[in-house]
Amino acid sequence: MKTPFIKKPSIILVDDHLIFRQGLKSLITVENLGNVVGEASDGKEFIEMLTLPAPDLVLMDIDMPQMNGMEATQRALEILPEMKIIVFTMFGDEEYYNKMKDLGVKGFILKSSGINEVEQAIIDVMNGKNYFSNTLPKNTANKLLQKKPQSQKEESKVPIPWW
Repeated sequence: MKTPFIKKPSIILVDDHLIFRQGLKSLITVENLGNVVGEASDGKEFIEMLTLPAPDLVLMDIDMPQMNGMEATQRALEILPEMKIIVFTMFGDEEYYNKMKDLGVKGFILKSSGINEVEQAIIDVMNGKNYFSNTLPKNTANKLLQKKPQSQKEESKVPIPWW
């Protein structure tokens, strides 16, 4: 069961696609998940916004022009170490996941996620927990299986008797 947060969080959306920001803002508003207090189209614009009152939560894309989400996250957390950031991206690669987790993000969800996962991520992070998409372990496992050398794949087959 989802545990609601006591106060609706103030949220900044950071993504280079306007249509995505507008859709996510509408979703957050309609579902009463928080108050979108700012939007940035890249990391540089986001960092400049940090002179405003700090948001409770940031939804951060990774791949953006001028300053990507990794650099923006690192700089933002140097300025405001207690800031809660959820990565919201198309990239489910283990490399991005590990880098962002090491930087201190509180959540990582894929843009292919549904509203229930977005809601759960926001609730968990606002309640002091971490949230990492269930899709990530599947992506990692699939990549490991794809990288398995052909000789190992052959060895793992059970031999069929010739008789």
